[in-house]
Amino acid sequence: MLQGIPLLVLILIASTIAVSALIWSMRRWSLRVQFLVLLCLGVLIGFLFMTLVQIPEFPHWLGISLIMIVFVASQFGLRIFLQGLKKE
Repeated sequence: MLQGIPLLVLILIASTIAVSALIWSMRRWSLRVQFLVLLCLGVLIGFLFMTLVQIPEFPHWLGISLIMIVFVASQFGLRIFLQGLKKE
C-alpha cells in the first residue's frame, strides 16, 4: 500500500480530476442541480479542510494546493452557474 507523501500526491491529483470533471459536466444540468452540486461541494471541501488541519503531519504544500484547486474551480463553476441562471 502507498503511504505518506505519494498517497497525498495521488489524492491531490484525483481531487483535481474529480472537481474538473464535475464542473465540466455541470453545463448540461438544470439550474437547481447546479446549485445543489455547488452547495454540496462547498460543504464537502470545508469539512475536508477542517479535518486536514487537525492532522499534525499534514504537509502545508498539499493544503495550499487544495485551496488553489478550489479557487480555480470556483471561477469556472460560478461562471457556468451564472450562465445557466441567465438562460432561465
